[in-house]
Amino acid sequence: MSDSYSSFGATFLGALEGAISLLLTLLTGYCVARVGLIDHKTVTRVSKLCTQLFLPCLIVVQMGPHLTVSNLGKMWILPLWGLVSTIVAHLLGWLGKAFFKTRWWVIVAAGRPNTSALPLLLLQSLESTGVLDSLSADGESVKDTLSRAKSLILLNVVVQQTLTFQFAPAILKRDSKADGKSKGVEADVEGGDRLAEPVKRRGGNLNPVVQDSEHVGLLQDHNGRSYGTAEDGDDYPEALGLVADEPNVHWPKRLAILEKPVKATLSKMSPPLIGAMVALFIGLIPPLNHIFYDKDSPIHTSVTQSAENLGGLFVALQMFLVGSELALIPRARPGVIPTAYALLIRFIVMPGISLVFVWTTAGRGWYADDTLVWFLLVLIPAGPSAMLLASVAELVGIDEGPIAGYLTISCKASRHRKFLVLIPNWTPFHYAK
Repeated sequence: MSDSYSSFGATFLGALEGAISLLLTLLTGYCVARVGLIDHKTVTRVSKLCTQLFLPCLIVVQMGPHLTVSNLGKMWILPLWGLVSTIVAHLLGWLGKAFFKTRWWVIVAAGRPNTSALPLLLLQSLESTGVLDSLSADGESVKDTLSRAKSLILLNVVVQQTLTFQFAPAILKRDSKADGKSKGVEADVEGGDRLAEPVKRRGGNLNPVVQDSEHVGLLQDHNGRSYGTAEDGDDYPEALGLVADEPNVHWPKRLAILEKPVKATLSKMSPPLIGAMVALFIGLIPPLNHIFYDKDSPIHTSVTQSAENLGGLFVALQMFLVGSELALIPRARPGVIPTAYALLIRFIVMPGISLVFVWTTAGRGWYADDTLVWFLLVLIPAGPSAMLLASVAELVGIDEGPIAGYLTISCKASRHRKFLVLIPNWTPFHYAK
């Protein structure tokens, strides 16, 4: 019994140290933004760079070596459980929205966990504390366990990112319609407002004439119509937009029929999904797998190592940007009921559902008989909501204040996520094994 308590205490201290490391990274970004060393536009651009470049590189490097036919036959449960658990969480969010008459963002906040930077950085912290030793397979080093855990988490990230970009904007736009922004003034991406409907004007012209308020006399001929006179006192905040300096590129005539379907398909694919497809293509072809991932290959020491260097920037940088964004987004009161309900789903209900699922299914031969896989099945659907929620809210032009306020509370509550790493020492978890 004393050995059990000693193991439990060591795991708890290691989990606590990992959580503190995680929160300090987030706090650093918050403080840097508060003192003015980084602004919101920079955070937005670097965050976009992380999603479109660093994360795909990390996916290619971490997932590729493990995406073999034999491994996919064992690890299929992770993306499937990521999909099922996300659907369940969104349905619970919808039930809460319908019952409590809250805003629509509660559905996404309850349904979408942080499945990328937060668990990856937590695992990195746990590597040095010795917690991952209890999750390692026989003859596997802690470093190999961490690499395998990253690949499994990123496999789920692709599913989560695809679901978010496909469904979250349409859900959050309902809040915009509820505020009447679809019929009135819409929020501009750069701040300020822009006119959503034509302004009433004198004369017979049907379309408004928009004038740059900084260049009096430069009038924008709207849709080729003649100029007119606005109502006295009307203000046109919309300035003349910059002309995009882009080449007019056309597909060859023989391939012109494929241009629209190909562009439409690519527009529906997120960068992480493209990175996963590249990793799958390389991983499933043994010669390419050896060329890109064998350490004695010249391609590995040049191309793969370069991608690994770029992918390594994602984890800590993304958490740093999370802290910065929390400091820069104007916060508003999200409401007690929406906040409490979303936190209940994220920190109590979904971890409970995951624990029950693993307890009742693990060790029965239905999927991989691997402690690390079982642990990740519990870790992935739990924890705070994704910070991507704020980015999507900005994209669709709804009020970010309540969402930013909720995310701040959610990140503060994430310190309790450390208790999930005690699962390897939990009796039912070992009983399943």
